[in-house]
Amino acid sequence: MLRSIQHVENQLSQSCRHISTTSTLCKNRAGKTKSTTNRTQLLTYEMAQKPHHLGVRKSWLTWHSQNLEEFRQSQPLVVAQDEVVRRFIRGFFPQNLIVSGNEIVIKRRGNVLIVAGFLQYSRRLDIRRIYWMFGFAEEFLSILLKQPVKLELAFVESEKDVAYNYI
Repeated sequence: MLRSIQHVENQLSQSCRHISTTSTLCKNRAGKTKSTTNRTQLLTYEMAQKPHHLGVRKSWLTWHSQNLEEFRQSQPLVVAQDEVVRRFIRGFFPQNLIVSGNEIVIKRRGNVLIVAGFLQYSRRLDIRRIYWMFGFAEEFLSILLKQPVKLELAFVESEKDVAYNYI
């Protein structure tokens, strides 16, 4: 037994240590979009902003009241509510979504949940049906989430009206 321990110690002492000398890649790739050859990819204003400008140019999207004592909710509950709202809006307005529904903004002000974004106007929708859909969506989400929900969805003619840039 003593010989086996000495044998292991000899092997450990004979093993050499190596240092990796490869250069590090300090690149931030998150939030940066690659350009296409034909400039066909649509970018909205929010998508065109760089990640380091989040607190400066897009700060109005980050204001919320979840840090206040009376309105505090647990983080998993907020994430689940946001996902329910996004899926409901994508399912309730499937033909009208712009940029595959990625531009839906959910704001929390006090106890009120505000859903903002753009929808594409189609000729098949009349004003009565649009108002009914808005009222139904607000009422359904209010009952489901047990808090007031307001929709601030604007209709545009086409995706080109929302385009800030093409890359």
